[in-house]
Amino acid sequence: MKPERQPGGVVRDRRSRFIEIFRTTPAKTVCPNFYVLAHANGCTFRPQCEYCYLKSSLWHLQGHEAFSNVDRMLDEVRRWISQDGLESYVLNTGNLSDSLAFEQIRPMMPRLVGVFREAQAAGRKHALLLVTKGGVRECQALLETESCSNVIVSFSVNSPDAAEEYEQGAAPVPDRMEAARRLKDAGWRVRLRIDPMFAGRDYGGIIEDVRALAPERVTLGSLRAEPHLLRVIDHGLFAALDAPAEKGGLARYPLAARLALYRPAVEALKAVCPIGLCEETRDVWEALGLDADARSCNCGS
Repeated sequence: MKPERQPGGVVRDRRSRFIEIFRTTPAKTVCPNFYVLAHANGCTFRPQCEYCYLKSSLWHLQGHEAFSNVDRMLDEVRRWISQDGLESYVLNTGNLSDSLAFEQIRPMMPRLVGVFREAQAAGRKHALLLVTKGGVRECQALLETESCSNVIVSFSVNSPDAAEEYEQGAAPVPDRMEAARRLKDAGWRVRLRIDPMFAGRDYGGIIEDVRALAPERVTLGSLRAEPHLLRVIDHGLFAALDAPAEKGGLARYPLAARLALYRPAVEALKAVCPIGLCEETRDVWEALGLDADARSCNCGS
């Protein structure tokens, strides 16, 4: 297919493989490995979130790109589902892009979910993970599709005032929560991420909203940045972070600040569902009484 220019990006065929294993780095970070489905690069939300790590990893792109050769993509997904002995049985569509932000310009989600419905019928444990900051509009295709137990929809949410300041292009937090509620009511597996949490913001309200929804899993994370992102984004957002502790590591809030952000959420949610941490170190998991070896975070099975 000849590339088709869209506002802010392009739709084109992908030449390389769609599925690759992603092994998390740095080594001291507690994260599960998972497979990535590269259905798109970047995000259609404008403006992008202030802290978006894609500004670093996809610095070479002028805007975003979605891949149009969906038939070849789905064939590759079916071959992946047919395999046993994999490092992970999670296929993450939200590592290089928002999972649902491209449905308006390159609709494919009902077909992709259909492949995992085939996997469900065959008793396969392979799971599709959708990660989004979208709301009801972005989730419309899912809301019009029968739920599938081999598909997980994970919403990233934040304190509404932090989202208004740092996530202007994404759906408002109440819209994300409404989409999550509708999907859960319709039988979909729903996870939530409160990530990244910002020091000095009040998370009491969103924690109560998450508690009321009772998702199957909650993942907490705080503002962080890898070294190249620190060079790309120079508007002061990361000024409160300590420099990476090791080469290739992440700049983070001081330990006490991270624990202060996480503890109220852990206390409020630990009786509701499993809780994990995103890109955190083992000492933080253990300080909060969480099982690091279980890796019960967003991208785990």
